[in-house]
Amino acid sequence: MPRAPAATFDAVRRRIGVVLAPLVFVALLLAPTGLPDPAHRLAAIMAATVVLWISEAIPLSATALLAPCLAVAMDVAPAGKTLAPFASPLIFLFLGGFLLALGLSEHGLDRRAALWLLARRWVRGSPGRARTAVGLGAFACSMWISNTATTAMLIPVALGLITAIRGAATPEDQPKFDRFAEGLLLTLTYAASLGGVATPIGTAPNVIALDLLETRAGVRLDFFEWMSFGLPVGLATLAIVLLYAARRFPAPVARLDRLTADVERQLAELGPLAPGERRAASVFLLAVAGWLTPSVLKVSLGADHPAAAWADRGLQEGVVAVLAGCLLSIIPGGRRRGEPVLPWAKAMQLDWSTLYLLGGGLALGGLMFETGLAEAIARGFLGVAGPLAGSPLGLLATSTFLVIWLTEITSNVSTTSMMVPVLIAISQASGVDPLPTTLCVTLAASFAFMMPVSTPPNAIAYGTGLIKIQSMVRFGVVLDLLGYLVLLACGALLLPALGLGP
Repeated sequence: MPRAPAATFDAVRRRIGVVLAPLVFVALLLAPTGLPDPAHRLAAIMAATVVLWISEAIPLSATALLAPCLAVAMDVAPAGKTLAPFASPLIFLFLGGFLLALGLSEHGLDRRAALWLLARRWVRGSPGRARTAVGLGAFACSMWISNTATTAMLIPVALGLITAIRGAATPEDQPKFDRFAEGLLLTLTYAASLGGVATPIGTAPNVIALDLLETRAGVRLDFFEWMSFGLPVGLATLAIVLLYAARRFPAPVARLDRLTADVERQLAELGPLAPGERRAASVFLLAVAGWLTPSVLKVSLGADHPAAAWADRGLQEGVVAVLAGCLLSIIPGGRRRGEPVLPWAKAMQLDWSTLYLLGGGLALGGLMFETGLAEAIARGFLGVAGPLAGSPLGLLATSTFLVIWLTEITSNVSTTSMMVPVLIAISQASGVDPLPTTLCVTLAASFAFMMPVSTPPNAIAYGTGLIKIQSMVRFGVVLDLLGYLVLLACGALLLPALGLGP
């Protein structure tokens, strides 16, 4: 299917951004704001950054590097303080997560896991169940590797399923198969986005929120505490995706034995687990154990026990992740003599641009607090919103709704970097616990389901040419609204039950 509308939209958006960003910067710099000079200059930088992020006039990671460096050049804050977030422990958490993902993919363990799921007895021969299996597989993979990588990895599997199913169609049944193909790809795409909210390393906004909560609100969440909220939210929304896809894009046939044969053939071609696969899986499980150990010890022994206290200090998530990633580049991979599971040349192919984007987002969030800009914006919001912003549920409901629609036009990292510092400041100014709002807003930043340009997974799926833009928009609108209700319900009910809310 032609993709000209999306390409035209992107081109126009970038041209507007190139012109608008410097105009906004100069206009705000010259306008009287009543802010202290550092906050005034940062406001001009932030406004231009927002325009560049929304328009993607230059790469997002380039903007994330440009903004803090410009802040240093304009004497907003010293370089040491401004650039320190690029060495945040949470940056290292994501770095280690990337290394683990590369280790798994280097030996094809990710593809094997997807095919294994599709070969289960409850899936065999059923296109509808195969769609469910693809969604579950995408969700599970995206908990540990990036949403984009998960989608790119599973798209070939999904296309193979579509080809096998379509081969059984008669000409008059073709429209039914085309709609099913749309539903399968949309399920895969949305499941990949939802899996990212379940763990701290699933997607970049989670890392930004964790850092800002700890540094600006004095609230530290461990791996298990995040999962206790993120996993139920992700699974509840995934259930909605699967049910709605089954209703809107029904399977054209109840059974198709050819589907089973194709999956089993691909799985058989992989053969038994190779030594490299077993070792990569072992290191990954070791990392997961390290992430969960502090929570387990605190629950079983008590937070004051020496072992629990040491684990809380020494088994920092970022340290565990990097140690595991480095271990992959030390232990033998079993392919060629002397070659580790993850050769260092492969390890250096990790997604550096996302790390730059994370660092820039953390740096800007910190500067907004240091200069008083976040507090000024918060006071302005409180003055406009009135009593609604002073209510915990009111603040959660309004901010989450805003972010869900904002994230449709800008990246989830950009949205989180812009909104979370402001919302923490608003919460503090109004005497509201910032944790529920921050968590719900962070997860909402990944609920971008309407447009091909909203997320890389959406773009990858749309790029197959099998999805009509109308289908994505209609499915996405419904999912945005239902996802909002899930976040609202979980924020109001689940967080207090977990002891993470008021």
